[in-house]
Amino acid sequence: MNLTNTQEVILRLKAIKKENELTLPRIMDMIEANGDYLSMTTLRRVFAASSEQDDSFSYDKTIRPIARALLFQDEYDGKESVSPSMEIEGLKAVIRLKNEEIDLMKEQIEAIKGVYERRVAFLLDQIDKKDKRMDEKDKLIQKLMENVL
Repeated sequence: MNLTNTQEVILRLKAIKKENELTLPRIMDMIEANGDYLSMTTLRRVFAASSEQDDSFSYDKTIRPIARALLFQDEYDGKESVSPSMEIEGLKAVIRLKNEEIDLMKEQIEAIKGVYERRVAFLLDQIDKKDKRMDEKDKLIQKLMENVL
């Protein structure tokens, strides 16, 4: 099965929810305990059947608060929320997702860099042309001054 990193994270979160028999209100409490906010509707959408196929979830606004609550919290009401192997797998999925985002941003930076380099080269060329025109005008003015005097 070929999954994207967001899909892996959502599947990992679903597995943790099932393994620890967590309810949506309980997960909501865990999210709020971390100082994050997510609507119950969004939480339901994330944990709905086949939600991992939905690529419209924002990692920063939707997935990260849930991952922080389920993956990075050692205890909740005295009960371990995640087995160490599940936590490691979840963290690996988050790392792969972040690496994918970093690669995308690097590509965007390179594209923007190329545009600006071309723009700077164009502007430097324009400066050279204007300098030549000014030099030609200075020579012409000098000749006219010599002819007049």
